[in-house]
Amino acid sequence: MSFGYQVLGFGSGVKVPSYQVQYLVVAGGAAGGRATSYGGAGGGAGGYRTVCSKTFCVAIGEAFPITVGGGGAQSGCTPVICSSGTPAIFSKITSTGGGGGGGKNNQPSHPYPAGQCGNTGGSGGGTVGGVSSVGADGNTPPTSPPQGNNGGGGWTTSGTVSAGGGGGANAVGGDGCNKIGGPGGAGTASTIEQGGGSTIRAGGGGATGGYGGNPGGAAGSGGPGGGGAAGGGPGGTGTAGGTNLGGGGGGAGFQGGPSGSGAAAASGGSGFVVIRRVTADSCGSGGTPTTCGSCTVHTFTGDGTYTA
Repeated sequence: MSFGYQVLGFGSGVKVPSYQVQYLVVAGGAAGGRATSYGGAGGGAGGYRTVCSKTFCVAIGEAFPITVGGGGAQSGCTPVICSSGTPAIFSKITSTGGGGGGGKNNQPSHPYPAGQCGNTGGSGGGTVGGVSSVGADGNTPPTSPPQGNNGGGGWTTSGTVSAGGGGGANAVGGDGCNKIGGPGGAGTASTIEQGGGSTIRAGGGGATGGYGGNPGGAAGSGGPGGGGAAGGGPGGTGTAGGTNLGGGGGGAGFQGGPSGSGAAAASGGSGFVVIRRVTADSCGSGGTPTTCGSCTVHTFTGDGTYTA
């Protein structure tokens, strides 16, 4: 067993034994953009933070509250940018929720900006062409290594508007182009939670293709790792981000009518936390423990406590 040091009380000099762990902390993904007259951009994936070797020190007997981030809700659009995901937390490690996807409104009865950039976050939300053609920033606040990537930019010409995909843990969201919605950025694979193989998490949501007085264009695909695809056609609802994958939700299909409340966005996916330790050299409880070879893995799909 490796030993670390913790001083209990000023000058006490008490040494508390400790050991080192690996972790994977994935925040909740964001909802895709809502449509009031045009389509919605993809939601950003939840922040993805991990260490690939057992280098994070925990003191034996210490309790660490675990927060598993929730996905952004489809009902949280104000007015067209939709809900960001919520953070996932283990000890000093915080992964930021994904940034909500932008939307576009061009109805006289809804006096909001013609185009909206998504929100910043672990990975950024995509943008619908208009006010800004640049996707929202990912890795906000910044971490090293980065916890996510930027959303994709929007595209506008001659009344046709397309949106950008949400950023993913491993790639930026794709830009919208002529009547084609941008795909969500790809997530990142991890082998921490299992003995063999890998699972991809934190993919960005896809974006809606353009609308220019016709049935619209191609909907963007979700990024690998739980990213939801965009809604197609008038009023199409996007696919929600993957549960416990931190994926961004897909953008809503365009409104397709002269007025109305607009098509609903898709919710983001919930997050995920894993702590991995060497079984013979450590102790620990919390979450769902599983033995993988020489290691024990503690998996959290909801809030809880890890006790070292």
